Amino acid sequence: MVIAFQITNTTSDFNYNCFLKLALKYPTNQFLMLHQKQHVIKKDIPENIKPVKLKYAHNTGVYHAVLNQIQLRAYLKKFKVSYYFSSNEASIAIKNITKIAFLHHTKFIKQKQKFKKTNNADFLIATNECVYEKTIKIIPEFKNKTKMIPYGVETMEPISMEDSIILKKQYTEEKDFFLAIQKGCSTAQLLVLLKSFSAFKKWQQSNFKLVIYVDEKQLKSLKKLLANYKYRSDVLLVNKSEDYAALFGAAYAVLFGGNDSHFMEMNQLAFKYKIPMLIPEDEHYNAIAKNAAVYCDLSEKTIADNLILLYKDETLINSIIENMEKQSEQLQWEDVSEKLWDCIFNKKA
Repeated sequence: MVIAFQITNTTSDFNYNCFLKLALKYPTNQFLMLHQKQHVIKKDIPENIKPVKLKYAHNTGVYHAVLNQIQLRAYLKKFKVSYYFSSNEASIAIKNITKIAFLHHTKFIKQKQKFKKTNNADFLIATNECVYEKTIKIIPEFKNKTKMIPYGVETMEPISMEDSIILKKQYTEEKDFFLAIQKGCSTAQLLVLLKSFSAFKKWQQSNFKLVIYVDEKQLKSLKKLLANYKYRSDVLLVNKSEDYAALFGAAYAVLFGGNDSHFMEMNQLAFKYKIPMLIPEDEHYNAIAKNAAVYCDLSEKTIADNLILLYKDETLINSIIENMEKQSEQLQWEDVSEKLWDCIFNKKA
């Protein structure tokens, strides 16, 4: 049996994490991994996974979306695929192949008529309770083909105290720090973050620093904001993914700036390293992180108040980490992948 799955990245992607486990467990099956050219594929993937590079992406304009559909059909036919797992809510119309689409957000479901018209999946997999409930409520006729399989998390392996000290020496002059994930956020949001950190510094008089993860396009505008910023010596900007991943394990807590495309990766790393999260109050985020995070709106005062809360309340920190541990026990990728296999191939509910 040939099973094709498309991925969007190689860290937090649902398909990537599941099918690496399944390929090892079911070595007699062949797996086709469809990926974009920017994805760096690890060399140690199982031998029964064949990476195939896609030239066109589905989300870069109408022209490329059409070419994406053409190339997908060609590959699925060429390799005689029996099952195709998309990486998103869409699924192509092609006969004699079982198609499975993933629903990670509610925004697509709310466009009811468009979603019903463009969705050609035989099965829909909702990756959190909020999406599942909204799907069967808004489109009840999809109930029989919609299943709920939650996102998994990586095995917990917090870094050692020694490694944490080394990283802090390298990046933050041995000081504790908050890590803010602001990649793709607006200049206005970045300004709110800096003002919140100012309030935190004013009230706590601490040596804490703020590390902000941004993309290349944001660096110039953020450097301008920092030019006359009172606490600029306590702010560090990073935009390289290797620095971001290294710093994550040494952070005191992580603040998410609200750009959906980076949420799952942040959530994965937070669970892996047992780092408390401060994230926006949102039904989607709440359904995933549950009680393993502190929630707030992204206003200046609220962020500042919650930074102070995380700094002062050791009981809260311990509670968050305990909740992470409980969730982690139930959401290991090994178990999630097996649930996906049972649902689709063994026809178990």
